[in-house]
Amino acid sequence: MSELAKEYPFIHIYAQQKPRQPVIIKANTEGLCVLLNAIVTAIAYQENNGTAEVFDGDAEVYEVVVKVVNTHDELFPVPYEIEKQ
Repeated sequence: MSELAKEYPFIHIYAQQKPRQPVIIKANTEGLCVLLNAIVTAIAYQENNGTAEVFDGDAEVYEVVVKVVNTHDELFPVPYEIEKQ
């Protein structure tokens, strides 16, 4: 099995499929650093979202958005409820 390229931030986030199921994040060091920067940005500049451009396991680019919320309503809908609709 080949190693992930160190110069690219790889992250795969496995969303919950049902309640109380863990969310799993698999990433290389660079991916975790980019995600950490997005989290810090979201905390420091709450009027903006923190974003991280990363690669998934298929080497496709996607964006992770980190947003600070202050109410329960802002947390909804959860992924497994969207699929039921």
